[in-house]
Amino acid sequence: MDAEFWHERWRKQEIGFHREQVHPQLAAHFHQLNDTARQRVFVPLCGKSVDMIWLCQQGAEVVGSELSALAIEAFAQENALELSPTEAGEHTLYAQSGLSLWQGDFFTLTPEQIQCTGFYDRAALVALPPSMREAYVAQLERVLAPNASGLVITFEYDSAEMSGPPFPISADEIQSLFAANWHIERLSFQDILAEHPGMQARGLTSLQESVWRLTRR
Repeated sequence: MDAEFWHERWRKQEIGFHREQVHPQLAAHFHQLNDTARQRVFVPLCGKSVDMIWLCQQGAEVVGSELSALAIEAFAQENALELSPTEAGEHTLYAQSGLSLWQGDFFTLTPEQIQCTGFYDRAALVALPPSMREAYVAQLERVLAPNASGLVITFEYDSAEMSGPPFPISADEIQSLFAANWHIERLSFQDILAEHPGMQARGLTSLQESVWRLTRR
């Protein structure tokens, strides 16, 4: 799960995690974030997600973080965007009005680069093995505003049936990771296996999806 793993996935276009359509749970629950959180939204490990376009269409300023330059270049091309790259220390910033994408290591971003009161995590936490999740949450807390709130989407499945990513994350682990500094509310919990034939092909017999609203204490 080092950086080269993800660079290789993008080079080979092994990106089954990418969705061609806006995630229905984002569309269903984004309005449940407060007005402040909806103004400027951080999307960690964003890939080329069309969810960012949808967020911009809702009037949000969007800030994304992505390791792969190939992902950002594909995002710009597929959405007819002119994202001008600017070197910024360890990162490259691709930006246009209302949209800023930081290409580089998520774990070296600074609060000054992000400056977001909202966040949306569809494919970041579930992409990380257990050994990296506490560091991810600590970095998320570091770069977000003190009054931040956001949405996190997770999966639960029998890990004996399939190895991640995406990895299963239980409700107990969400509590363990976030409860010290966040109010936690589960907004949705449903079996979505029928919508994911690729997961069935990998051996899953059940796939539960949860949507969590997190509000910083």
